[in-house]
Amino acid sequence: MGNEKEYHSGRIGHRHGLLLLSFLGTLFMYSTRANLSMSMVAMVSPPVDSNNKTPSEANSTFPVACPHLVMQQSSQHYLPSSNVSDKAKVKRKYNWDSSKQGLLHSAFYYGYLLPQVFGGWISHRIGAKLPIAVSVGSIGILTIISPFAADLGSWCFFSVRLLIGLGQGVVFPSLTVLWTTWAPPLERGRLLATTYTGAQLGVVFGISLSGVLAEALGWESIYYFYGSICCVWTIFWLLFAYDSPDRHPKISHAEKTYIRHSLIRPNSDSKLSDDSNSDIDKGNVPWSGILRTVPFWALLAVEFGHNWAFYTLLTNLPTYLSNILHYSLKSNGVLSALPYTLRFVLTMISLFASDWIQSRQHWSTTFLRKFFSLGAFLGCGAALVGVAFSGCNSTLTLVLFTFGVGISGWVFAGYIINYTEMSPRYAGIIIGMGNTVGTTTGIIAPLLVGVLTNGPGGHSVENWRIVFLISAAMYFVISVIYSVFGSAERQKWDTVQRNRQEEVLLK
Repeated sequence: MGNEKEYHSGRIGHRHGLLLLSFLGTLFMYSTRANLSMSMVAMVSPPVDSNNKTPSEANSTFPVACPHLVMQQSSQHYLPSSNVSDKAKVKRKYNWDSSKQGLLHSAFYYGYLLPQVFGGWISHRIGAKLPIAVSVGSIGILTIISPFAADLGSWCFFSVRLLIGLGQGVVFPSLTVLWTTWAPPLERGRLLATTYTGAQLGVVFGISLSGVLAEALGWESIYYFYGSICCVWTIFWLLFAYDSPDRHPKISHAEKTYIRHSLIRPNSDSKLSDDSNSDIDKGNVPWSGILRTVPFWALLAVEFGHNWAFYTLLTNLPTYLSNILHYSLKSNGVLSALPYTLRFVLTMISLFASDWIQSRQHWSTTFLRKFFSLGAFLGCGAALVGVAFSGCNSTLTLVLFTFGVGISGWVFAGYIINYTEMSPRYAGIIIGMGNTVGTTTGIIAPLLVGVLTNGPGGHSVENWRIVFLISAAMYFVISVIYSVFGSAERQKWDTVQRNRQEEVLLK
């Protein structure tokens, strides 16, 4: 008991080494998803007219969105996106129009949509270490060969991005399975949350450094760099990660005992999470109850609306800063990453604030989730409306982008937690259903943006205004739906089977 208490009080153990590896893995992996939004700006040739002029020099065939910025050539920040360094100029470019770019952005999500359930299933069967290693290693190799795939044609590049999405679709469910064997119930939320924050920093890492690499070494270096660090990480993962404490050859007896005892301790919360897998394996999932639950459908609507706006900004913010505000590659990368840096900070603050409020029982859980969710939805929606009408005021636009994306991080203290509160026993299943709905927007939203901004003069303030207003409308609609139908109450179908099992034991 002494050793168990010592570890419970916070002593560093091998599970924390696994946490560091998992955090870095999600960071590096997610950066390969986010860097396309930046690399696409450098990969694609700017549209030219018959006299081979860039939009800043052309006539009305290619109207400039913000012509007054082009005149400020002396500024380091307001350089046309075509004025990159000499090294970047000599690199290969592709004549992909906006529609094709939208299709290529969506390729990742076609792949990401498919293996969510498979990733969890295979990790339950053989352990999570190997599926994660194969997935991240494959992502690294595919990322490295991406420039060569692009040379072979847009459909070859599309296929590579789809395969990268397939690999990433396995990783997050597998990590969840891994922590069920490593994380004591009282630490599980903290360990999982820390692991997943690597994805948020991955956006910052993937976008900010990509601009610097593209301007200094050419856009190909983006893929070589991020692919290589995924491969190196895979080697460390294979050497130091293990499927369970029992398989770790160097874990101390005290830490192993602490984890074992905590996982089988007969308290209600851990019991509910530990015995749910057996019910799932037996097929005893209350599908009828789940599908008749109005708050669950409200969550699916929220997933669709929130992810629509999130993926629209993630894939297109660098393009907007380049084609509308004419920022250079280097400045574009740094400024595009700034909103996601604030998002990470506000996410962590909201999580700590939520825990503090809940521990003091000042608000009901449902009200708490609605407060943070509606703050995120209405805050980001209002910011996007502001962006839509800010025109060429670059300072105001950047402030609004940063605030909107940043405040959206409040969802991690809002509706995202609702899944486990509505159903501790079947959270994995309903989260998977929600992720599937949310991922479909990663396919649809970039395609729609490509259509709206395609053709001569497609990248105009007016066309982009439509893009932002659609996303803002999504936020306002889901705000109404969630405020009326959202609930953090545990559902009856989640407790019925548990009660039956207890009756059997009592008999």
